[in-house]
This record gives sequence, C-alpha cells and structure tokens, in this order.
Amino acid sequence: MSRQKVVVTGLGVVVPHGDDIDAVYQRIIRGENECGRITKFDPEGFLCQIGSEVKYEVEAPDMVGPYTVHNDALRYVVGAADRAVKYANLDAATGDEQDRRAIVLSTGVGPANIDFLGPIALRLHGEDSDPYTSDMASFYAQAPDEPEAQGLDEFHLDTAAPACAVLIGAAHVNNTASACASGSHAVADAAAMIARGEVDVALAGGVCTPVTRVLVPGFAMLQALSTRNDDPEHASRPFDAGRDGFVMGEGAAVLILESEEHAKARGATILAELAGWGYSCDAYRLTDPQPEGVGMALCMTRAIESAGLKPEDVDHVNAHGTSTPYNDRAETLAIKKALGDHAYKTPVSSNKSMFGHLIHAAGALEGCLSVKTILEGVIPPTANYEEADPLCDLDYVPNTGRPAKVDVILKNSFGFGGMNVSVVYRRYEG
Repeated sequence: MSRQKVVVTGLGVVVPHGDDIDAVYQRIIRGENECGRITKFDPEGFLCQIGSEVKYEVEAPDMVGPYTVHNDALRYVVGAADRAVKYANLDAATGDEQDRRAIVLSTGVGPANIDFLGPIALRLHGEDSDPYTSDMASFYAQAPDEPEAQGLDEFHLDTAAPACAVLIGAAHVNNTASACASGSHAVADAAAMIARGEVDVALAGGVCTPVTRVLVPGFAMLQALSTRNDDPEHASRPFDAGRDGFVMGEGAAVLILESEEHAKARGATILAELAGWGYSCDAYRLTDPQPEGVGMALCMTRAIESAGLKPEDVDHVNAHGTSTPYNDRAETLAIKKALGDHAYKTPVSSNKSMFGHLIHAAGALEGCLSVKTILEGVIPPTANYEEADPLCDLDYVPNTGRPAKVDVILKNSFGFGGMNVSVVYRRYEG
C-alpha cells in the first residue's frame, strides 16, 4: 500500500500566551514573555519560585458527552481540542466513519509521580505533617483543603482522550508517554496511522499542568529548573551561556491531521504537510542526554529521510531548546551531526524562551507554531540570548523575530530517559 500524504488542517491551544493560535504566534514572534512568579501556590522558600501559567479564564464545555470537564487540565485540553476542530471546520463523524478517526494524546504526569516524588519534596521542605505516616491517598484524603493537596485533582486525566474522541467522533484512542517528547510523539504516531491508511483524521497533541506545590520542588531537586527567581522573564534563556535550567509551564495544544485525500474531498483548508518523523532513544541516563547528541541526531536524520528530503532542504530548526546546560549543548552537536555544514546556515530557535517548558504539551505547541511560521514567514526568536556559549555556536535567531521564507521545519522534542522525536513540517504545495 502506498503511503498516504499527511496534512495539517487545524490548530488549537490553551497556553500561557492565550487561547487563539494566531494571536499566540504574533505574541511569540514579538518576543513577549509569559514567565513570572508562581501564583497557583505560595512558592516562598522554594528553590524555584517561577513558572509559566495560564492566568485567564478558559472557555470550554463543562461536559463533553458523558465526560465532565472538572479540572484545569481537562478544561485546557478540551478547550484546545474544541478550538482545533473549529479551526479545521471539522464535523464529528458518525456511524462507520468513526472507525476512520483517532485520538493520540499525551496527558501529562500521572499519580505515580505524586506517590513517590510527593513525600520526598514535602519532607525536604519541612512540612509539619508527615506523608509517611500513611499512604499518599489517605494523606490527601485527610487534608483535602491543605496546600499539600493542591494540584492532586489535575492528575486524574483518564477521560481527556475519550472526551476528545467525542468531539470528533473517533473510535480509536491512544496515549503517549515519553516525557518531554510526548507532544511530538503523539503527533508523529498520529501521522503514521494516517500514512499507513489506518485512519483518515486524527487529533493529536498533549496537555500538562505541572506547576504544582509538589512537582516544582521535585524538578528543582533534579537541578532541572532555573532559580533566577528575581528575574523570571529572563530565566528561560536557551543556548545562552548563563542558562541554569528551564521554567515549568502549563497548557494544552493539539493539531488536526488528515490524509490529503480526505482533506481535499471535504474542501478543507490545508495549512501544511506533516512530511516526516523519526524516533530514537539514547539508552544513556534518566535526566541527561547522551553528551555527543548521538540519539538526537539519529532521530533528526530519520525524520528528514522519512520526508524524502536532504539535510540542505531544512530551512529552520524549531529546537527542543530547554535552557539546561546539557540539553542545549547536546542538541547543538546533534544538529551539526544531522545537517552537516548546512547547520551553520540554518536558523535555530527555541520557543521555550518565552513560555518555558510545557512538558507533555511542548512538542504539540511548538508544532502549531512551526505551521504558523511556514504560513506567516517570520521565524520566532530565541529570547533572552545575551552571551554566547562557545559550545553552542549556531544561529539561534537572538531576541528578534526574523522574516524569512520557510518551506521546511525540523521540530525537535527530547525527553527524560533519552526519548527523542523529530517531526518535519513542510509547506503544502497541493
């Protein structure tokens, strides 16, 4: 069976910069920042006190079929899915057509992180109550209104994917769990289903709400977060010599993918082609990437080859770019391995410099921004780039958006455990 061409017809976001992807993109190319002091709980005394939060009232259905939209995470992802469906002008399928539609979603960290990370974080920060006196479920049940319980409800997201399935009438539901690569992993898996001819339409993306009183200090213990608490707007500074970690962000982002044939048959506006994807695993360490970027480079090469392209065809790299010392150096090496001499001619930028790291939703949000970059012709900047790191020596589009005709974007997403995904977005030529 010949491979079906995969196209993008809808984009939907609920993120710190807003809930309209067109307006969000305009804010991003202007370099506007949404990192600040955490407001969802009192971070006083914590090593990291900054985050990137959704601070506006999110409009979303209270019910989707039989599913209640009962917490922030569900409101974010259902809201983003609803916006993407409307962007694509897509009606819900019925009957046999439902078997031709899929949901591929990453729904963020799960309860196990609370069970194991929660007691450690709370104990380290000197809480009067000791979670070790009982199991975690009993601990939270005894003190549902206590600050320690903040965010617990956000981790019950089993209904997120099936609720999205109701929105588009999808009979297939898959979830991805590859840490910070999950959003792009969901997009790539959905594209592969369409390319193989298994479905005609897929809603793919992710949601994460990790700005909680447990996870922020937990990630800070891993030395993953910036502690630039007195200057949060400049804390996320990918590829800059002064970077000291990422800023935790929250939100949801999804894309509507279709086979070209299906999109054209229903008269959809095609935004871009999702031309290729690649996966790899470093098999190295839990938190650190392989120092030479070998696994990262491999998934980039696989994505480019999957798209039927050559390294010199890449016009822009939308980087994973977390603002951690190890990731940015390894990604720089990997880009040079994958693109060769063309790496020095290719603009590389990190959107995370303006909204931090949305973890499971990051790759999907940056995928949406990649599509907008192709359509609008302005490469988003890497904000807060002030001092060059000799080991990060590429063109990072410092601080100012750059007008350019962009036909091919390589989008990178790399997660803990060395899980790597790259996706190629290409201008649709009909």
